[in-house]
Parts: sequence; C-alpha cells; structure tokens
Amino acid sequence: MNNHSKLFRWVLLGASVVTIVYLVLAAIRENYMAEWQHMQRQYRSYLQSKAVDPQGRELLKNYRIELKQVSIPKLNTVDRCVSCHNGIDDPRMVDVPSPHAVHSGDILKNHPVDRFGCTICHHGQGAATNFHDAKAEDAFWDYPLLSREMTQSSCYACHDIERLPRDQVALLREGLELFRTKSCGSCHKLGGRGGTLGPSLESEGAKTKHQLTMVNLKPPHTTVRWHEAHFRDPSEVVTGSQMRNPTVTPREAKALTAFMLAQWPRDIPQSYQAPDKIDQQYRALHPQPLTGEAAYRQFCLACHGEGTYGRWDKIFKRFIPAIRGPSLLATATPEYFQTNIGSGRPGTQMPAWGGQAGGLQPAEILSLVDYLQAGTDHKTTPDAAGTKPVTRGDAARGAILFTRNCAGCHGVTGRGGIAPELANPTFQQAASDHFIVTTIRNGRQSTAMPSFQKPGSAGLGDAEISDLLAFVRNWGRSPAGNPAQSKEQSRTPGGLP
Repeated sequence: MNNHSKLFRWVLLGASVVTIVYLVLAAIRENYMAEWQHMQRQYRSYLQSKAVDPQGRELLKNYRIELKQVSIPKLNTVDRCVSCHNGIDDPRMVDVPSPHAVHSGDILKNHPVDRFGCTICHHGQGAATNFHDAKAEDAFWDYPLLSREMTQSSCYACHDIERLPRDQVALLREGLELFRTKSCGSCHKLGGRGGTLGPSLESEGAKTKHQLTMVNLKPPHTTVRWHEAHFRDPSEVVTGSQMRNPTVTPREAKALTAFMLAQWPRDIPQSYQAPDKIDQQYRALHPQPLTGEAAYRQFCLACHGEGTYGRWDKIFKRFIPAIRGPSLLATATPEYFQTNIGSGRPGTQMPAWGGQAGGLQPAEILSLVDYLQAGTDHKTTPDAAGTKPVTRGDAARGAILFTRNCAGCHGVTGRGGIAPELANPTFQQAASDHFIVTTIRNGRQSTAMPSFQKPGSAGLGDAEISDLLAFVRNWGRSPAGNPAQSKEQSRTPGGLP
C-alpha cells in the first residue's frame, strides 16, 4: 500500500511539472510570440528603413508593440485588424508585402479606419488576433473574410452603386446588370418586385452558410463559394432545384454572387450613408414606371423567352404559351392580357404581377400590354372571332368531345395538364366566348395548339365547337358573350383587375 502511495505521488509530481511547463510556454507564446507581435516587429523594421522624414522619425520613436483595436459603438464593432495591418494609412508603405502595405486606392480618404473600422466592408472576425481566426472560414463565425473583389458588395450598404465610379465597383455593377438581363425577377422578388417561383432575395446577403445546402459543395463551405457554384449549375448544388441554368461564365457567376451578397438590409446609421444612398431610398419609395420592354425583359423573359413561339418546359413539364405569338395577338383583347398579368394564373407557375403581389404599377402593366401587342397589324376587337355566331351548345356532348380531343393536354378536369388550365378562374374571367371559340377554330400558330377547323381537313363542326364552349364554361361563372369592358375603361389604372 505504501509503495502504491509513493507511485501516485511521483505521477502527480510529474504531471504537475508538465503542466507548469505547458503554462510557461503558453504564457511566452501569448506575450512574446503571438502572431500580431511578430507582425508589429516586422512593421517596425520596415518603418526604420523608411522613416527618413521628421514625421516618420517621430512615429518610429513613439511606436509600441501592443495590441491595438478600433472601437465603434455606432456600428457595434470592435476591430483588432490594425494590430497586424499597421501600415494601411501610411503612404510610405507602398512597396512592402501584406499585411504591412498601405490600403489600396483612396478608400481611406473618405472612410477613415477610426470611424468605419474594417469589418463593415471586409467582414471576418474583427476581434481575432491571428489571421486564421480573423478569416473565419472554418470557424464558428457567420460572415467570413471577403476576398478583395467581393468586398465591393459591402458598398451597397451605404452607397447607390449606380452613382459610384464604375471602376471602383465594376463587379457589383456587372452583377446588377446581369440580374436584370437574365430576368432573375421572373422568379425572385427583390425590392418588393418580382415573381414567386423562387425564394425572395431581399436579405440574401445576410444568410449564413448554415442556411444553405452545402452537402454537394466541397470545402471551404462559405456563402461566396455556394453562390458561385449555384449560379454555374443550380441542380448540381441543390438536388432537384427548379432554377433554370443561367448559363454564365465564371466571371459572371462572381458578379452575380457579389450582387447577392449586397442584398443585406444592414442597420447603418444615416450619418454613415452617402447622399446618393439616401436618394436611392427615396427613389425606391417613389419608383419611376418601367417601359413595357424593360418590364418584359426583367420579369417575363426567363419563362416566356421572346414570347413568339410556344415551348416545352422540361422542368415544369408543361408548355409555355407564346404570349407574343400572332394567333394570340389576333384573338386576345387588351383586357385579356391585363387580367392575366395583374391576377396571374392561381395554381400555376404564372404569378400575379399587380399590386402587392408582383409589385408592378398599373402604368407598367398597361405599358407591358402595349409591348406584347406591338408589331401586329391585327385589330383585337370583341368581334375578333369573325362573322360566325358564337353560341353555347350542349355541355354533356361537349364533355365527350373534350375528353376525346382536349383532355390529353388540358387535363380531364381542366387542370393539371401540360397546356393552359381552362378551369383556372383567371382564364375564365379574362377569356370571352369569342376568344375560346376562335382559339378552337384556328389553333395557335407556333404552339402545340392545333386548329380544329383547318380548311381542307376533317375537324369539328360549328355545333361541336358550341358544345365544347358550353362544357368549358361550366368551370367558370362568366355570363354568355363577351364580358370585356370597353377599351376606354380598361386603359385606365382604375380599370385594371
């Protein structure tokens, strides 16, 4: 028993000595060998060789190796980046390596470190005292350090990027233009305007990596790498994604990523915001209406293309109608377009674009209708169906005809098929009897909708078309005949659905 006690005492003594040694080494490393101390000693050696003027010699005389930080209560920020980046505001440090070099450009002229800090632009963990923790890519930190290019995305918090010199925010400006030309607003809402097929992008830049699907992405798992990979191939990053491949180059993927990171409604005091940002916020509250073509390019192009031909969408497994096709333009009235744009097609991929839904102004919807109908010589009047009478026949016989000729594309119940849903309440409200009959008779050029009264071939008789009309109208509550308003009434904002 005594021998065991002696052994335990020796083990305890040895463990205590090892512990003391580790504590001493840790204290030496913390107080004399820390990364920031090594960086400051390097900077002092550069300063000794460059401090040849009176101001430099005075700086060298008063230089101390100590932990430095910038505290900015208004931004809720404490940044210790200046403990290693000692020369960022020293014009003498132009040919020295990072992190001792002076900050690039003239950014600090209007953004002094003692007022703005570093992480408001660069992100990263400002309180860290070594580069690994400051970079924070594999640490438990929400917003890792941004690359030099991606730092542009932070400018959006305090500036209107369209008012800044293009060479300063080239990547970010390119991303904004791509967002518009790629018609991302067709599926995503931003600034209160856009579609609803995809998630809203209002706060996309505030998302952390924990809110994104990283299983198919190789490390490091950062939001920047996720966005870049997602723009290059959405379904590769998110299995089963319904987002169309935007077919962008690596440079364009970077630009769109920078623009996405900028979508972050940060709580920045107004005293930090540039006058152009305040003007931008005012314009957002009082937007100028887009032209019809601009609205189409931003909010319709992704799904409808140029709109001159119908096409099969392999993602949604249905035909996309030719909304600028000659057959539709010869048949549809302006009221038909207004109703479909303003109210959408509930239960389908076509969202409502009017009011608080899609955010389009009444004047923009009218301009969009004008753009859709531009370039056609057809007069879309209530008599567009021709001189043949339009009557409703026997709905029971129409049901048999519909099952035989129409259900394969439009669905047995008028819903769920690969073609437009005839039972949709918006269609029933917008389409007149003349519109439905004319479409059955003539079909739709450049689409999958055939003509059922094509000259010189077998088809449906007038009585059978009347029966079909009666059956289709059983899904709606509109009265017989053409329910459209007069053109003068419908062309005013108050006449919009």
